Order: sequence, then structure tokens, then C-alpha cells
Amino acid sequence: MPPTLCAAEVGIGRWEAILIAAAVSACVALLGIWQGARTARQDRQRRLFGEALAAVMEYREYPYIVRRRANDKERSDISRALSGVQGSLNRYIAILTIESRSVGDAYALLVEQTRSVAGPLIASGWDLRPRAEWADMRVNDVDLSELQPVTDAFIRAARQHLRLFPSFKSIR
Repeated sequence: MPPTLCAAEVGIGRWEAILIAAAVSACVALLGIWQGARTARQDRQRRLFGEALAAVMEYREYPYIVRRRANDKERSDISRALSGVQGSLNRYIAILTIESRSVGDAYALLVEQTRSVAGPLIASGWDLRPRAEWADMRVNDVDLSELQPVTDAFIRAARQHLRLFPSFKSIR
């Protein structure tokens, strides 16, 4: 007669079950902590990347702002504000490079290209007379459309950095 196995010999013991349950619970808790920290980090970086892009967009407004000034008294206010934006651009280059080399490089290129296109437009705007009439406020001699590809490249780099698995290429 073949020996029969009792249930205790086939299954796991009480202590083994307790240890397995504790290990699974610990893994689930650690996974939850990791996901919470990852989400918080992504939110912080998403906000940082957005603020950095907003600083570039603010700089791009200055060819218009300089051309629309109503009098030369506004010159110092505009210059002071522009200097603040320049400082923000430099600060964001440093911060983004620390956060992510690829995002920092894309942002540095975006800032460089924006300065090379918008900078001369700002400078030439100072040579124009202030606009005396509201009807003169339309600005037709500024075109920043060539900056769209480098802007898109920065956004792609930021998106890639924020992915769960950044090394995978997106289809889009």
C-alpha cells in the first residue's frame, strides 16, 4: 500500500504562511511608497519644466513689448524686467541641467536659439520711436516661427524624461 501524504506534509506551515504574507505586504507597501515618491518627483519636475518654458515664452514677448512702448520713460522699466527674465533663463539652464542632462541640453539650445532670434529683434525695437497712438500698437515686423522646432524638441525631451521607462522611444 502506498503511503498517503497528510495535508501538513504537502502544504506550507503556519509560520511559513505568516512570513510569506509579511513579505508580500512589505513589497506592496514599498511599491506604494516608491510610486508616491515618483509621482511627487514627476509633479515637481513637470512644474519646473513648465516654468522654464514660460520664461522662454516671456522673453519672446519682448520684441513686441519694446516696440509697443508708449514713451521712453518706460525704457528703464522694460530693461529691468528684461534683465530679470534673462536671469531666469540662466537659472533654469543650470537647474534643468542638474535635473536631467538631456532636458538641460534641450533647454540650453532652446534659450540659445531664442536669444539669437529674439535678441536682435529686441535690439532693433529700441531703435524705433515709441508708439504714440493705440492704433500704432500692431507689430508686423516680428516673426518667431522659426523657433517652433527647437521648442518642440525641448517639450519632447521633457516628456521623454518624465516617462516611466525613459529609454523607450515613443511612437509619437
